[in-house]
Amino acid sequence: MAKAQTGLEKLQALVDLENKLVKHEVSLKGIDFTFWSRPITISKYKAAKAASKDADDQLETTARLFIKSALDEDGNLQYNIDSLPLLISQLSMSSAAKLMSAMNPDEEEDTDLDMKSPEV
Repeated sequence: MAKAQTGLEKLQALVDLENKLVKHEVSLKGIDFTFWSRPITISKYKAAKAASKDADDQLETTARLFIKSALDEDGNLQYNIDSLPLLISQLSMSSAAKLMSAMNPDEEEDTDLDMKSPEV
């Protein structure tokens, strides 16, 4: 009879399944920005938030996460922190949003919203 997995073993199995490079194909104005990433962890998010000048600035935190998460196909960083001013100060909001949102394709699929107005 097979031994039941402990909670820790189940978590490790999930980590092993999730910790894969995922390809994100992004093209902006004819320029290929394809990148790979691994899932964003809580610790990665907390580090990006702590490094932000304003911890409540979700845009800067997301930009920092993108810089630290966008990898080439070999798993090497494509950008360094020197890219932050260009990403948040000079790139259009639309282009920056498309790049950064490509990291979370699952969020785009969650479009089953109930658009009914609440009755008052």
